[in-house]
Amino acid sequence: MNGQFGDPLLFLVRALFDLAIFVVLLRYFLQLFRGNFFNPLTQSIVRMTDPVLRPLRRLLPHSRRHDFAALLVTGVLIVVMVVVLAAMSGKGMPGGGVLVLSALYFGFLSVTNLFFWTVLLRALSSWLGNSGSPAVALLADLTAPLLQPVQRILPPLGGLDLSPLVVLLGIQVLQMVVGNLLFG
Repeated sequence: MNGQFGDPLLFLVRALFDLAIFVVLLRYFLQLFRGNFFNPLTQSIVRMTDPVLRPLRRLLPHSRRHDFAALLVTGVLIVVMVVVLAAMSGKGMPGGGVLVLSALYFGFLSVTNLFFWTVLLRALSSWLGNSGSPAVALLADLTAPLLQPVQRILPPLGGLDLSPLVVLLGIQVLQMVVGNLLFG
């Protein structure tokens, strides 16, 4: 079943893990960036993650901005994903060092991909002019800490904000550099 274009089952399993990881990471970054928890989409994310995170919060230290339970769940999901994908691809259980390195790399990719897609969606939504929707507000909460430093350095040119392009290019370059350092 694994041909020139890859294994569709591996793709689906990876996509399901990525979606679960993204939801938990959204919860973490919304708290870190002090997102609007009255937003209906944010409330949906909270409802989806609360059954897992609430019991863990009783065991882990508390912080106003850092949700350590969300970080723990993200880490566990990434490790399980690496093990499951390795087993499904017939490579067997990765050794300790490979497992840690792979988990760190997939965690890095999850965070950078989350920000890549949120910045891209925010830029596209700005062209559509639907700035009052809860989805656009959620994207603004998540991307403002990345875009504002670039916007201070690079002002809009004739009404055109190039900061999303700079951030997207920066994320891709960072992914390449880290990938080459770890696996090059």
